[in-house]
Amino acid sequence: MIMSETRENSIPGEERMGLKFGPILLMPDIERRHLFTLFFGAFFGIASMAFVNVIGPLMFRILEIPQEETGALAGTLTAVQEIVVILVIGTFGALSDKVGRRLIYSSGFFLLGIGYFLYPLATDSTELIIFRIVVALGAAANTVMLPTVAHDYVHESTRGKLIATTSILNGLGLVLIIGTFRNMPGFFSDMGYDNVFSGRYTAWIASVMCLIVASILFTNLKKGAPAQVSKKEPYLATLKVAFESARNPRVALAYVAGVVSRGDLSVVSTFFSLWLFNEASTQGLSPGAAFKLSTGFYITVQAFAIPGAILINFFIDRVDRVMALAIAMFIAAGGYLYLGYIEDPINAPTVIGFSIFNTQLALTQMHLGAAWLGLGEIFANISAISLIGSAAPVKGRGAVIGGFSFFGAIGILLVALIGGYLFDSVGPTAPFTLVGFANVSLMILALFLLFFERRKKHS
Repeated sequence: MIMSETRENSIPGEERMGLKFGPILLMPDIERRHLFTLFFGAFFGIASMAFVNVIGPLMFRILEIPQEETGALAGTLTAVQEIVVILVIGTFGALSDKVGRRLIYSSGFFLLGIGYFLYPLATDSTELIIFRIVVALGAAANTVMLPTVAHDYVHESTRGKLIATTSILNGLGLVLIIGTFRNMPGFFSDMGYDNVFSGRYTAWIASVMCLIVASILFTNLKKGAPAQVSKKEPYLATLKVAFESARNPRVALAYVAGVVSRGDLSVVSTFFSLWLFNEASTQGLSPGAAFKLSTGFYITVQAFAIPGAILINFFIDRVDRVMALAIAMFIAAGGYLYLGYIEDPINAPTVIGFSIFNTQLALTQMHLGAAWLGLGEIFANISAISLIGSAAPVKGRGAVIGGFSFFGAIGILLVALIGGYLFDSVGPTAPFTLVGFANVSLMILALFLLFFERRKKHS
């Protein structure tokens, strides 16, 4: 059996241990079904939240939004969602301390389900923004509850292993679930439904999925509120400590890395699928076919992020964290800037051609760009988190990491709003070029910091 009973720790001052699942030790009051339900929620978590951006281009087409306005609308929707998340995520966390994790966690998926039911019913961009707020509320609850429940369930000695497991399940769920949905609009079109109902039914299936997940979480997660709740500092007081800590150059650099790395994630989720969907539509593909193509490349990006999380471990702990950040930013910058050189992503030239079982396969510039993007995206994110984790002082660590999250939110808002303008006014790859230069700038800052630190040390 993978899961077994372990003896309670008899050493004074240490946490007692409960069940064991492989290398993961659980807290004494956590049952098998509690852990498996957490894994279940992790598998559906990121995919359920990412779906709103994936289906966005299809909704714009149904509403007949002019292509030259889609970038600004996509950026506005992302910005609105991020503002809502910033405003309520602390409230959801505090509320879960009082009413219990399972109610808030399941409510997150419930709100996502309601949001996806309403989303395709929008008749104009204003209603789309209003319905996006419902999705944002669900995303906020989902975002805060996964790490919180994981923290409650696992023993301190194996916390990293459980977080790594849930992260892998996040990635697998995103690839497999979105991979399933990419075929649905075309499937409904082949059945004779028009574009409106093809998109509507696709969104409603996502709605049903979220509601099912919500019911499973509610009935199988551990009941009750946590036994001990520490008093939290007011948000403004936390930010004050975070800003004061920026006197440390490494903390300041980590805050800039938060802006850039979260901006990296934002530009991919907001504009990548939209760019490809618009290009495919311009070349005459049906909405279902355009959705399948754009979503396929989006899946490629996320699929390469999974091994990227493994590859970065080969150097991130072997070099200085600032040097690791510089290396990651160099790789990420290449991926974002490379997209600007692809003139026709739909009919991009073949880079590598090969045959498997008499089947000819071709990897185009677009496949290479998507793979590079996935690696760069995850490298930038992990290296930034790693730097703030090492730079944050023991006293005030929570405030500093909170400050990192605050600057990350700023990065999302900046990329969403500025990127939306560039997408419409300059070109669809302009937001990626913007982020690429931001990565280059951060790489230079990191190298300068290393140079001055070593110069100061030798002097």
